[in-house]
Amino acid sequence: MTRTLAFQIAPDFAGVDLVRTALKEFCNEIYIGGPEAEAWIGDLCLAATEAMNNAVEHSGAEKVEIEIFANKTEVVFRMITRGEKFDPTAGVSMPVLGDGDELQEGGFGLAIIKEIVDSVRYEYIDGKNVMTLGKGIIDKKGESEDGN
Repeated sequence: MTRTLAFQIAPDFAGVDLVRTALKEFCNEIYIGGPEAEAWIGDLCLAATEAMNNAVEHSGAEKVEIEIFANKTEVVFRMITRGEKFDPTAGVSMPVLGDGDELQEGGFGLAIIKEIVDSVRYEYIDGKNVMTLGKGIIDKKGESEDGN
């Protein structure tokens, strides 16, 4: 059975905080586990926060739609903004750190997202940017629900 949660938020950091808190509580209600569950839920919340922060800072959208789907094996976080086509996943790699004297400003969020979730997908549908993040469920034994 799939459970869902949906929001529409203003593109501001207060809305990001609201969604992050709701996502964490939603996952904790459904998936009771030890430190392994805390770790993957934390990863998903971090990735979702980075994606929403980018939408707040760069999308120019009047609202951000959030859809969260959870089933036995995966949690899917979908963020939808209306506006110009912008694929945040194109060409994402970890930024160059330099010689240690000066760190590059920005560019880490999308690289971090790709590192900590299992899937990242972007689509442009009917004037909407749709970014979907998927994270496999880890049980108390540190295995995904499908045994891997």
